[in-house]
Amino acid sequence: MKRKYWLLLLVFAVLLHGSPILADGDFYVVAVGGGVGTKITSLPYTISTPGFYYLGGNLSNTRNDTAINVNANGVTIDLMGFCLNGSEKLGMGISLNSNNVEIRNGTVQNFAIGIMGQIGTSDHRILNVRAVNNTSCLEFEGTGQLVKGCEVTGDSGISVNCSVVSGNTVHDCVNGIYANGDSLISGNAVRNCSSKGITTNDSATVSANSVNYCAIGIFFFGGSLIGNAVQCTTDQTGIGLYTGQPCMLDQNTVIGEGTHYSGGGSNTVWAGKSATYPYGNNAGAPLPSP
Repeated sequence: MKRKYWLLLLVFAVLLHGSPILADGDFYVVAVGGGVGTKITSLPYTISTPGFYYLGGNLSNTRNDTAINVNANGVTIDLMGFCLNGSEKLGMGISLNSNNVEIRNGTVQNFAIGIMGQIGTSDHRILNVRAVNNTSCLEFEGTGQLVKGCEVTGDSGISVNCSVVSGNTVHDCVNGIYANGDSLISGNAVRNCSSKGITTNDSATVSANSVNYCAIGIFFFGGSLIGNAVQCTTDQTGIGLYTGQPCMLDQNTVIGEGTHYSGGGSNTVWAGKSATYPYGNNAGAPLPSP
């Protein structure tokens, strides 16, 4: 009863102030009676001023161009549970040509690139978005992004630079998650990628991910690899390590019939390593020792 009363007060506050407000975590209440933000009703669409924008229904872009161009800083696009549709994997769903853009709560599908953060842009947030059946689903050339709570499936899943990728489900891609620079890749569920599940380039922290049945589960170029669970079958590799870059492995587990760990060298630190436990705290390691 108290919760219902609280929600009624919240809706009343939205109607009174005429703008969307944050209610609980990532849950937003938006007055639907009109006058809140700017409704996007047709494509292609260009955003040139900061503010709140939202879809009023499913929209389709049948041309080989960009459905929504964002040219202003400080923009929020709420897909409102609706779908932004491309055609035959042509064009781009949403192009971010500015900084500090948030996109949330809906589906972007059937484009060559689902959502693209262009070179020189930064600090975007992609929350609770389904990016499906795009050639490249979520691709960011700039830095400082947050990609959280998304479901991604397509040829290329998520590609970021110096960013945070957390709590996403990525499946049935060629390459699942690619992270360049000092990125944090944490708590993602990745499965059935025909090439690589998670790939890093440079120093990254990759922690608490679940990676199943990828040709190479985690292809790691350097940094910290902590607490990941990987499963691989015949002709697959659980964790592949680059030989020339410093990296530390701790509390990872690899199971299955494939190659559990490969690569590594003098720059590889196996936390807890001893004569008895040559792979230290990392479980499922084959012999001989590294």
